[in-house]
Formats: sequence, C-alpha cells, structure tokens
Amino acid sequence: MTGISKNIIKIFTGTFFSRIFGFIREIVVSAYFGTGRVADAFTFALMFPNLFRQILGEDMVERAFMPPFKTIYDECNKEKAWKFVSVSFNWFFFSLLGIMTLLYLITPLAFMLIQHFGIDSGFDYALAMKLIYILLPFMLFIGIAAFVGSMLNFFERNWIFGFAPMMLSIGVIAGIIFLKPVIGDYSIAVGYVLGALLQLLVQLPFIYSKKFKSETGLKHDLVLKDHENDFSVIKRESKVISLNAVFNKSTEFFGRMLATTLAAGATSSLFYANRIFQLPFAIISLPIARGINPVLNKMKATGDFSNFNRTFKKGIDLYLMFFIPITVICLTSSDEIIDLILRRKAFDANSVALTSDALRMYSLGLLPMSFVGYYVRVMSLVNKNIHALKVSITCAIANIILAYILAKHTPLSHSGIALASSLSFYLNMMMMDYFTKKELKDMIDPTMRYFFALKNLVAILIAVGLVLFLNSHVFTGMNFFDGKLQAFVMLSIKSGIVGIVFYVYYKFVK
Repeated sequence: MTGISKNIIKIFTGTFFSRIFGFIREIVVSAYFGTGRVADAFTFALMFPNLFRQILGEDMVERAFMPPFKTIYDECNKEKAWKFVSVSFNWFFFSLLGIMTLLYLITPLAFMLIQHFGIDSGFDYALAMKLIYILLPFMLFIGIAAFVGSMLNFFERNWIFGFAPMMLSIGVIAGIIFLKPVIGDYSIAVGYVLGALLQLLVQLPFIYSKKFKSETGLKHDLVLKDHENDFSVIKRESKVISLNAVFNKSTEFFGRMLATTLAAGATSSLFYANRIFQLPFAIISLPIARGINPVLNKMKATGDFSNFNRTFKKGIDLYLMFFIPITVICLTSSDEIIDLILRRKAFDANSVALTSDALRMYSLGLLPMSFVGYYVRVMSLVNKNIHALKVSITCAIANIILAYILAKHTPLSHSGIALASSLSFYLNMMMMDYFTKKELKDMIDPTMRYFFALKNLVAILIAVGLVLFLNSHVFTGMNFFDGKLQAFVMLSIKSGIVGIVFYVYYKFVK
C-alpha cells in the first residue's frame, strides 16, 4: 500500500496547486465577466472543443491506449510497447487535427440551424460562434497534453502529471489581464488556447529527459502501421469510449442549450457552479483513482487477485470517508463558498444567488460521480468499456428528460438542470457497481455491500442530521459581520463542525 499512497500523494500535491490556480482563474474570469452576455456566450462556446477533448483526450488515452500499452510494457517487451504507443499517438494526433479542421467548416452550419429553429432568448449566438473559432486549437493542445500526461502518470511521474494543469490557469489569467485591454471580450478564449499550449509544453521536458528515456526505453516512430501488435482491442475500446464521451457530453450540451432559453446568467452560473463542484473531484477523487489504477493493473497482470481485491476496496473506503463530509459542507455552505470565491466587480449578488442554487444541486451528485470515475477506470483494465457506454446511454436519456422537466416545469429553473445531473449520477453509480462486480468477480468479492455496511449507513445518517442542523434557524440567523468576513466566519463554523463530527466518528469506527 506504500506505493499507492505515494502515487496518490504526488498526484494530490500537483493537482492541489493546479486547483489553487484554477480557483484564481475562476475568480479572474468571474470578476471581469460575471454572469453577463459574454460569460454566457463563452461557457456555451467552450462545450464544443471540450466535447472532442473528452472524446480524444483524457478518457481515450487513460482507458483505451494506456492499459494495453502498460500490459505489453510490464511483460518486459519495451520495444514492442513503444511501437504500439507510436502508432496510437500518430493516429490520435491526426484524428484531433482532422476533427478540429472539420469543426471550423461545420460550425457556421450548426449555428444557422440553431437560429433557424428559433432557440433564442437574448442569448448572443453570434459572439459564441466567434469564440468557438478562437477556441478550437485548445482541443488539439489539451488532447496531446493529456496523452503525454497519461504516459507520465503510468510511469508514476505523478507530480508533474498533477501539476501541469496549473499552466492552463496561468494562460487564462494572463490572457484576460493582459489582452482584454487590446482585444476585449475575445481575451478569455485566447487565454484558454494559450493555457492549453503551456500545459503541453511544461510536460515535454520530463518525457524527453535523458533519465526518462534511459529508464523506460522511450522511442517514438513516425509510423501508422504495426504488424507486431494486436490493435483490435484498442480499436474496439476507442469506439466505445468515443460513444461514451458523446453521450456523457450530450447531457451537458443539452443542459447548456436549455439554459440559454432561461433567465440571463443561467448558462454561466451553471458553468461556475460546475467548476467549483468539480474541485473536490479533481483534488481528491482523481488522485485516488489515478494512484490506484496503475497498481491494480500490475496486480491484474501478475495474477495477484487477493491484493487486487484489498486495493480496490481501499479505494471505495477512501471515497466514502472523504466525500460524505464534503457533500455536507457543500450543501450547507454553498452561499458562503460562492460569495468568498467569486463575488467581486461584475459578479454581483444576483450572480451569487444564481450560482449558489446550482452548486447546491450539483453537490448532491459529488459522491456518485466520484464512484463512477473510479468504476470506469477499473473496468478499463479488463477492456470492458462497453458497459460504461450502455450506462451512459441510459443515464443521458434520463438526465435530458429530468433536466427539461425540472427546468421548465418546476420553480427550480436552471438549478433543476444541476439536480438532473446529480440524479443521473446516482443511477450511473448503481449500474456501474453492478457491472464492475459482475466483470471482476474473479478479482474482487462480488458479495461486498460497500454502501450498506453498518458504518457507512451510520455515516450517511450523520450527514443527513448535519445538513438539517446546519440549515436550521440556529445558523441562518447568525449575522456577526458584513460581506465576505461574514461568509468566511460561517463557512469556518460549519466546516469545523462537520470536520470534527466525522473525524471523531471515523477515529472510533474502523
């Protein structure tokens, strides 16, 4: 378990600093653009390169390319493994380049169709289209950065893998501060492209260093064919992962599109809330999964199923221990969190209210989203990404239906879109839990009931009690100070109570 702990700590350390800069990035973006016309247009535009970033980015590399590559490598056939990676990367690169070019050609047509069907409530589609044109290279740079980063992660160069996304934030911050006086509203899009390029460049010295080359035998060939390796698995899994990403992103696309028909600020407030909601997932959930996954892959390759089962369960326990109290804090302190992080300049009280409502609903899905990310990565070790696709289709349909009903036919409005996302994560988690135990029955104990263990049921009951208590009039009537100081004091009190209660509980419940 020492190796796992080191992996998690290294990824956590780098990710933590990256997310601190991510905080600063969102503070700068919100301060300059708030939840106004430009912010709405940009958050809508960012979906398009982000969709293909996910299809041909992190998910594809982590779940399709890296597991078979590392299996070949662990079998002590370095030359064959690097030939496999060379062919995979070359096809990956040309696919990204081709799709980016295609998007430049079809984006105007897509926006013509949107305007033809009259989906308009004052939303600036013309600005959104211009921002997409600027943003598309972001997809290319961030995709290659994901490929390089995943290789560094699989070879346990975890700190730089976690640290590199910090450069994205630096690029965005610099782009807005220095370029806004020159190019105005387009500065935010240019900043994202610059940041993606920096995220790629900062990793290259590590993967092309003499030490890395000598230890791993790194060799990149400019070839598109390889008759030694079997690419049937990677072809099959790539198709599955691509479709999976499409269905996962379709819900976000529909939600953002639906938000453009609601009140002004709905689209950007969902974006800001989702960014903050993703923070604990990125800082805690991803380091756990990415720290454990290479170790699980090695145990699978060597047939060490006893330790595989123990290590898998350790990941489950860590998720429950961290994310139950974090969910309580988010549910009870969303107003304070948004006030402290984002309220300044263009981000006014109305923006705080809109974003806080969305964050509260997103927070309900924090625990299941983390489990889904864990299950998906574990399933990729046995080349069973097809189950994630089946689940994604089902959950995407459920999400879209729920989002429309909750946003259009209840007072929840845009926060109903966030609630629909959370509810679909619970469905996703339950289905992936079933498939994981089914496919890994020879490696893990399929009879384990992680969520129904007595200690976890008690922890959930404690969480419900704390939510009711911290949202009661005992706390809502406390007004010690004004402005951000009041928000800081209340967040500190609530977080302190939650932290102490769960520390004592987990200290005495092993």
